Amino acid sequence: MYRFFLYEFFIVLSFSINLLQQSEARVVPISETNIVNATITEWTGMGDSYAAGLGAGSMIESFDATCFRYDGAYPVLLNGHLQPRPSRFNFVACSGDNFPTILQKQLNPSYLRPRWGDRPEFVTLSMGGNDIGFKELVTLCVYSIPLSPLMDCAGAIARSQRLVRSDDFTNDAINVIVTILRKAADRGIPNFKIYVTGYAQFFNERTTQCNSISFRPSWVKLKPKEYLTIDRRRTLNRIAWDLNVGLREAVMRASFGAPNRVFFIDYDRAFEGHRFCDRVEPNPDDANTWFLTYGSHEAEIGDFLDSIPQIHDVLNGHSNRTFSYDTFVRLILNATADDEEKMRVGGYLTRVFHPTLDGQRAIEERLRNVVLATRILEGPTATTEIS
Repeated sequence: MYRFFLYEFFIVLSFSINLLQQSEARVVPISETNIVNATITEWTGMGDSYAAGLGAGSMIESFDATCFRYDGAYPVLLNGHLQPRPSRFNFVACSGDNFPTILQKQLNPSYLRPRWGDRPEFVTLSMGGNDIGFKELVTLCVYSIPLSPLMDCAGAIARSQRLVRSDDFTNDAINVIVTILRKAADRGIPNFKIYVTGYAQFFNERTTQCNSISFRPSWVKLKPKEYLTIDRRRTLNRIAWDLNVGLREAVMRASFGAPNRVFFIDYDRAFEGHRFCDRVEPNPDDANTWFLTYGSHEAEIGDFLDSIPQIHDVLNGHSNRTFSYDTFVRLILNATADDEEKMRVGGYLTRVFHPTLDGQRAIEERLRNVVLATRILEGPTATTEIS
């Protein structure tokens, strides 16, 4: 009840923060040539697939390739702008990570992941989407891909609404923030900061041209099409909105004991004019839409899925077996193991509804304004390593 008692307050506060960020943008102009000298010796990019940059640019080779880190991710872009001469950048964000795995695998050096760092001066953090079932929403409600008979689109929507509006969601997000703050305090890092990024709404929910449009791929033959009606778009957008409300509340409550240490970056308005259904759909590989789809790779993805026996049987009605989204992804990852070409196609499959490179640039610009406004921007930089 606490969070919804303050719901309207957070909306007003978000508007005020956006006005502040616009004011900062006038003081610190945003451009690709705006390279800032800062006394940053080390920092860390944490979070889920939005922070890993899934689908934006080219995949970064690493021993944990299933994290799907890309060189167009907003932490990578931010590193390039903040540090004209390289300094230590720990890129630990991993596609699929949720609240528990961010704590277990991104903060824990015993896992075979890049190290969180020795003394990072700040971290960027994207989290929450995997904890409320965004991937199931997109799979069932947009692409009509059959998974479990125990959950249809309506069930996925109800589940996500329940999760994102729960006290557990806010408390789990607070726990991640506080745990990171404690780790920094244990390392004796002065003026340590956390920059939490939100999510953007996916659709223009006012246009009518999408009412009879479905994104169901050609290789899904059995499940009826889900159409992007105004009501459907509005419902999915509201879940993204609620996700930002929950994250913003977590940042504010975590900040009570750590003033000027934790910041929320709401970049949703930067995506105006670049959402699905701003133009006629389907429009594969549309450069003006800042979210990814299967695009021109749809047939290639279909051939890839057809090569995985368990998935082939389900998609073609040869088996009554069904599976969860996590099992679906695990089958895909198993099929891509040690195969660079299949890994590339796996990236096409899992990238849907993630920001394009232009979308990642828009996130980085908003984030950079806040980072620059909350740091001392003078002095030389140190040397860089990417780990």
